[in-house]
Amino acid sequence: MLITFEPWEYEWASNVGVRRFTANWEKQDAKHYDPSRMESNKTAQFAAALCELAVAKHINQYWSGSFWTADNHDQQKHKADVGRNIEVRRVRTKNAVAVRKKQVGLGLILFAAKAIEPEFKEVEILGYLDYDKAWELGEESDFFETKYLALDKLTKLKGDK
Repeated sequence: MLITFEPWEYEWASNVGVRRFTANWEKQDAKHYDPSRMESNKTAQFAAALCELAVAKHINQYWSGSFWTADNHDQQKHKADVGRNIEVRRVRTKNAVAVRKKQVGLGLILFAAKAIEPEFKEVEILGYLDYDKAWELGEESDFFETKYLALDKLTKLKGDK
């Protein structure tokens, strides 16, 4: 399902992405991150915000566009990306979506989305699945308490092939 943004939506998600980036301006990446496999944090934050907004727009649920500093993360991490129980994960280079153990048992629904490069004016929503089921079906990874769920295991949205 391809979601196209209005200019004001694009601007709002851009603003949220920049605010997330600057809220953690001095924060260092985790030691296990490999910079050669990453894009800039600013780009990643913008694209992630667009993916969240695309899901919210499609399913007609609230998106707060929230952001916070790393030292406030523990007080905020329980909040859903969209609505009350939607976790949105951006897919960039893999044919799989990350599923984290710490979010199992929270009643979440996982949505996978891909921001279309180079300008990110559109996002493809790749599908969704009950989060606990996604963990169950996911394959082990090298990352701490993270599995990867193949995209073909997701439920497609109505109208998708």
